[in-house]
Amino acid sequence: MIKRLKLERLIFLICLIICLLTLVISGLDAEAMQAEIDELQYQNSRQAAQLRDKDYQIEILEIILKNQEQDASEPMATEPEYIGTFTVTHYCPCEICCGKTDGITFTGTQATEGRTVAVDPDVIPLGSTVVIDGQEYIAEDVGGAIRGLRIDKYMDNHQEALNAGVVQAEVWIGG
Repeated sequence: MIKRLKLERLIFLICLIICLLTLVISGLDAEAMQAEIDELQYQNSRQAAQLRDKDYQIEILEIILKNQEQDASEPMATEPEYIGTFTVTHYCPCEICCGKTDGITFTGTQATEGRTVAVDPDVIPLGSTVVIDGQEYIAEDVGGAIRGLRIDKYMDNHQEALNAGVVQAEVWIGG
């Protein structure tokens, strides 16, 4: 009888251990599945942000096209319009200046020294001709720090961009 009780206890303990192991393993599976769900949610949020960025770029390009169509149908202005004194900075296609190295502007063009400037599109519409110190530029880029009365001139070389510094300049649009 005692042997039978010991055997039943042993069987009971083995069943209890098996149940506990099953619970531990299923808990580990649940953690792995949660980590996988978290990764998928992160990837989904990144893709959603990229889609929002693309939508914004499409809106800006549609505005540029609309402005170009209007410009083509309207007679050219003879004189540019003065829009104020701006802080003018300089940038190049590097990780330090703009966080990337491809030289592709927000509007999708290849940035070109002497032509490309980054602007606040709420102040200067993208695609506009911008006149600074008598030289014409095209507003084809934007930047995180370019807000309000601030313009960033594109330069091919980082050291030259640093050497050009920060200046104040009178700015005209159109022409």
